Amino acid sequence: MTTTVPTEIASFAASVRAALADLPEDEVEELTDGLEADLAEAFREDLARELGDPAAYAAELRAAAGLPAPEPTSRRSSVADTIRDLGRDARSLVADHPVLERTVAFVVSLRPAWWLLRAWAAWVLVGGVLGTGGGLGSLVVLVLFAIGSVALGLGRWPGWVTGIVVAGNVAAALVVLAMLAYLPSSFGSEYVDDDSYVSADLTGVYLDGQQVTNIFAYGADGQPLSDVQLFDQDGRPLATSVPGGNGCLDPDCVDLGLWAPMTLVTGQPAYNVYPMSMVEAYSDDYGTLRPVTGAATVPRPSPFLQVPALTPAATPETTPGVTPEATPAG
Repeated sequence: MTTTVPTEIASFAASVRAALADLPEDEVEELTDGLEADLAEAFREDLARELGDPAAYAAELRAAAGLPAPEPTSRRSSVADTIRDLGRDARSLVADHPVLERTVAFVVSLRPAWWLLRAWAAWVLVGGVLGTGGGLGSLVVLVLFAIGSVALGLGRWPGWVTGIVVAGNVAAALVVLAMLAYLPSSFGSEYVDDDSYVSADLTGVYLDGQQVTNIFAYGADGQPLSDVQLFDQDGRPLATSVPGGNGCLDPDCVDLGLWAPMTLVTGQPAYNVYPMSMVEAYSDDYGTLRPVTGAATVPRPSPFLQVPALTPAATPETTPGVTPEATPAG
């Protein structure tokens, strides 16, 4: 016991002084002067004595001297101190490595560009949630965001404002990353005409940039044909609508409809039989169109009741300006 008590006493005394570290050094010295000797004497008189809690012992010393209790350290201040310590460590690390220091200096010089990029990200985020409209109004909102972002970057603000700015920077960075991830898919679009874009992998048939949803065929006599199966040059079904594609039953699109395919003798649905009809549909809780149970197919109105008939097929002998010798072979 006599070999371990001095070590325990020294450790206990050090903990007591640490609990009094908020006091001036001379006051700590006065309060703890002779502490080790007093504890050692107490141990000699009572070998079963326990040292107890050093913080409680320090509190008793304070109370006996008429000194106030230490100010409680809040979690917020401890977190702030930790962040400040990390900042100091990071600056020390950068200062010890010239290459890293130059790199950080270059990145810091790009802050004005980030301020503008942050304004654009905020404009995109607010526009997506609240809607900024288009035209001049949208441009004015973007300019105001840019002015505010630059002002935040140039000014010095209280700690709570700095925390909001940091959170805003994180949100802006996430928006920028999301937009960068979207860029590759936008490059897959192909410019057609009149500021319209057609994605390179869209299915269906397009005419001058507009999607064709139905096809109406007319015979040589100019009369409409029905149940015409169409194929492309490679024998693939010429489908203008994929299964589940939707449209409108009326010009104002009040009533929704689903394209109703014909059925082949093999039992498979055929989406290349024209003109196609529709069946009345409704939107379920997930926004998916479902056919109304028992609804009959509705023919789509044709653009013309009839078209001009074709002239009789001309032969090489009767075609003006063309001789049999000039007719291509095959």
